[in-house]
Amino acid sequence: MTEIIKLINNVETLFNIFVPGAICVWCYSKLSLRKMEYQGYLTLSIAIGFVIKYCVDYADRLLGRFTIAGFPIIVVYVLVGIIGAIVFYKGKNSICVRRNVSKFLGVDSGDNVWTRHLDPEGNLLTLHMDDDTYILGLFENADDEYITLTNYCYAKTPAGKDMDEAAQKPYTDAVLCVPTKRVKQFEILYPNPESKTAKYVLR
Repeated sequence: MTEIIKLINNVETLFNIFVPGAICVWCYSKLSLRKMEYQGYLTLSIAIGFVIKYCVDYADRLLGRFTIAGFPIIVVYVLVGIIGAIVFYKGKNSICVRRNVSKFLGVDSGDNVWTRHLDPEGNLLTLHMDDDTYILGLFENADDEYITLTNYCYAKTPAGKDMDEAAQKPYTDAVLCVPTKRVKQFEILYPNPESKTAKYVLR
């Protein structure tokens, strides 16, 4: 750990390696909703920063006459880090990659319950609350603290007459933010069972 701190304290290493790597790791962790320990974050940031620097420097030498003289290379390092994080996140959570990783390695490469099960075409969520009421709504987004729904309704049962009647008159003029700590469990529904995600998840 001490050696890592010494490495970061080197100004050139800080700006050309650690900063781009740290931004890349930060972007990915935000997209994937993953939390990382401090030591692991530092180590991974430096490792990825070295990879980014090597790739950018190699491309710079390869395309030397096409590059802009005097343009700050740190900006390129950071941009490559951000783009790399987004591309890795999108690829890792794509159905094609998940299907093949699951087939050959027996694991799901999806980052979390949301990226593994949510459909780009939209999902309905039924939330079982801690007061034993149920909320049905169109999923918008979620994080560690809140699940947000639109076109939502309340009922005393997850299905049947009470829920059917409530679903006929949903709240359409507001966004509902539900604290995740109040949710006992939830059910993800697929309005379009023929979508790629639904077919993969419900296989």
